[in-house]
Amino acid sequence: IKVLVVVTGVASANTYVLYNDKKEAILIDPSANDGEIEKTLCQHGLTCKAVLLTHAHVDHCNGVKYFAEKGATVYMHQGDEALLSSQTSLATMFGEQYNSFAPDVFVSDGDKIDLIGESVFVIHTPGHTPGSVCYLIDKKLYTGDTLFYMSIGRTDFPGGDYTALVNSINKLYSLNENYVVMPGHGPETTIFFERENNPYV
Repeated sequence: IKVLVVVTGVASANTYVLYNDKKEAILIDPSANDGEIEKTLCQHGLTCKAVLLTHAHVDHCNGVKYFAEKGATVYMHQGDEALLSSQTSLATMFGEQYNSFAPDVFVSDGDKIDLIGESVFVIHTPGHTPGSVCYLIDKKLYTGDTLFYMSIGRTDFPGGDYTALVNSINKLYSLNENYVVMPGHGPETTIFFERENNPYV
């Protein structure tokens, strides 16, 4: 599977475009509907089949409505259902117009989902938000705002829980393979590097 990164939105979030040889694509955290994601899909002749959300803050989901209306199935954890409004999604704080949407499928810890010929493994990692999850796909771990290069997610937003976040990150550190970490913001890293060097956890 091939992976493209599109940085969009008010907080320069990473939207990941994963696609196969049949030109079927999955979007992880379509952060904004500013045309950049759609342009990337068009340039590569891709059709978006599914949207995976690591969490429901506006800077990770404000492009969801556009792709849902074009037929993509939207996956997220039910723990973030309470964040699906302009207030709780942080849209008001960011000064953004919130594009509301309804998820199609709620994922749970330990789920294995088959999408575009790939296995998607779900790891529930609450802390940044109650419903934060990471997705393990083809040796890459998409961590949203749970774990970054040399940093961790904020816990001062509604629903944030520092103790839960530390527990979630330690859960990731316990993985026995050195997966590439694809975070919600900033550069990629690896599980083993962060386990040895991250100054926060």
